[in-house]
Amino acid sequence: MKAICRTFIAMVMIALFTSVASRANGTTECDDCLGCGSYVGCDSCLGCIGQCNIVSNTPKSLFSPFVFYGWAEGGLTVNNHGNTNSYGAAPYAPASRNMNINAGNSYLHMTEQPSDVKLNQLWFGMTKPLDTSRGFDWGFQADYLFGTDAKYTQNFGDHSFDHGWGSGDYYSSIVQLYGEVGCGNTKIKVGKFAAGMVHEVLPAAASFFYSHAYTCYSTPLTVNGAVVEHKVNDCLTFSGGWTAGYHNAFGSRFGDNAFLGSVTLKTSKATALRYGIFCNRANGHDDIATYMRDYDTGTELMQTLVFTNQINKCWFYMIEGLYVDSTFKFNNPRAQVFDSSGNAYGINQHLIYTINPKWAVGLRGEWHRGMGRSLFDFANNAMTGGTMGDLYALTLGANWNVCKEVMIRPELRHDWANYNSAWKPFGNGTKSEQLSGGVSMVVKF
Repeated sequence: MKAICRTFIAMVMIALFTSVASRANGTTECDDCLGCGSYVGCDSCLGCIGQCNIVSNTPKSLFSPFVFYGWAEGGLTVNNHGNTNSYGAAPYAPASRNMNINAGNSYLHMTEQPSDVKLNQLWFGMTKPLDTSRGFDWGFQADYLFGTDAKYTQNFGDHSFDHGWGSGDYYSSIVQLYGEVGCGNTKIKVGKFAAGMVHEVLPAAASFFYSHAYTCYSTPLTVNGAVVEHKVNDCLTFSGGWTAGYHNAFGSRFGDNAFLGSVTLKTSKATALRYGIFCNRANGHDDIATYMRDYDTGTELMQTLVFTNQINKCWFYMIEGLYVDSTFKFNNPRAQVFDSSGNAYGINQHLIYTINPKWAVGLRGEWHRGMGRSLFDFANNAMTGGTMGDLYALTLGANWNVCKEVMIRPELRHDWANYNSAWKPFGNGTKSEQLSGGVSMVVKF
């Protein structure tokens, strides 16, 4: 059955892509990344990864040069196992803070709570866009988020700054707070900002699907640091700089250091290829009793390669590859393991068809494999014998732009796994598959 499902995914993706190629008759470019109003295919803008300036629908004359924006997103996700919400001794988090990873919609991060209508995002933002077309300029951006999604952008790596804002299901966070200066083709950004390593972004107003792919959680969503970006020409852009590690604030109590870099190649207005790298050196801390770090040192290497093609006005295709490698060394006598290493890798694909300015449908297919202490193995390393196996996900979604300010996103998702142990990732650790359905509404203001 699993082999049939894998074959089915491959056949569907190949058939749809072949259909796209045969119908391609031109190219188009997203008018304004992340803020293109009724243009459904805004999910396609690779150049906007990490640049969450939702500005196109905001009157600029009243507050020029400052722009204010925001939205509210609420939704519901249910699954065929009927798991209930529960808070327990989830790994590396106190019982009062994080949901047990096996409860609810298992592993469907940002849509964990089943049978609950929830407020995912109440987002407020302000920006002064940077414009270096006439020489030197300065800009900034500040984004505040309240809702069930906010905990994913807090500084949970070192438990600092906004980490303690909230409990249970609802949290608050400062998603981005940075300033930037630039001149000509070079700019410098300093503060907290989106890492931008994967295609799917956190802002609901910029994401096609309600749920997220596994690759979205294999790299940091936000970082604190300083990055320099240089645009060589219209085709080639480099960026790189220092960050304080994985979801740590400036002045991290552990003194972590990481490099965040990228290379973007645009072969046309519609086609782009982006390579991203995050290389982190983490210093441990003997404080497992309070859910801090229980290792002495750790290294993490995360790499992504994202290809996007806006084939024509109707069709958009994206494929990304991910590789994560980590090594942790334990000298803490209270730790259950003393040396541990692992890796995770996978492929995520999007195929989106824009029917008209009101409607679009999309298909997402993903394969994710983890081994050792990888993305989903921190709690169950001993149970799986050190090997995770394969995770698969197939999502069918739609976007309905009711009007310029309101978007509704229904979806149907099937996840299944191939494990080498009795432990399963779904159904409170008893099921190897999960069928879920959800719908969300995004209201921009």
